[in-house]
Amino acid sequence: MERFFTLFVASLCAAPLFYFLFSEVTVALNSDAVGPDARLGVAYLATWGGFLAAFVGFFVVWFLARYFLAENYIRYLQVFDGIALIGWFVLYLNWSDQQEYRLEYPDHRAVVEVELRATQSFLKGAAIDSILIPQFIGQDLDNPHPDRIRQEENFVILPWETTPISLKKWHMRVFVHNTPVDFPLNLPKRPQASTDWSAWLIPSEKQEDPLPDGALEHLALRYRFRLIPHGSPE
Repeated sequence: MERFFTLFVASLCAAPLFYFLFSEVTVALNSDAVGPDARLGVAYLATWGGFLAAFVGFFVVWFLARYFLAENYIRYLQVFDGIALIGWFVLYLNWSDQQEYRLEYPDHRAVVEVELRATQSFLKGAAIDSILIPQFIGQDLDNPHPDRIRQEENFVILPWETTPISLKKWHMRVFVHNTPVDFPLNLPKRPQASTDWSAWLIPSEKQEDPLPDGALEHLALRYRFRLIPHGSPE
């Protein structure tokens, strides 16, 4: 029974390696696929072929270990089983942490309020909501407030808010002349209380695209999280 369980766990832990190996090789060999149909075909082949490779790999490892592993080496395989199980568990936790989750509160509605601040020299006379377009990264119900645009000294401020429904991480993206500018939000995964306004934040150093000219010096964002009881006025 001990040998059976050891071989079963070893085969089960090794099977995903065959899946990922087949999938990665398939994608790499078909990297020149052109067109949506071709890319979709490669994706299907990598996925379903990977499952078949995992199935075959399970029984290959089982067969080799069952008939060629000497009894005095079974302890080494058990050590492998333990390390592999811990490794896959850590990978699962990391994967699950990156997945989108729903933000639900039984008696409250979550709201993220955002204010965008830009200097008048950066706007060059244009309306701020025609230059800056905020977007929450996740599923949400946004609520722009162009009627609340105000001026403070040399800055024009655009208020905006959203009700987040699901997300992977707290993240705002502001399109500046159609160029995305990212602002990470320092909030816990599931905030349990309303927060005060944050300090004014400059764009993150990690951006998918180069920052528009002047964005780092003339653009800032602040935010706060609110839990509003159902039925109460905001």
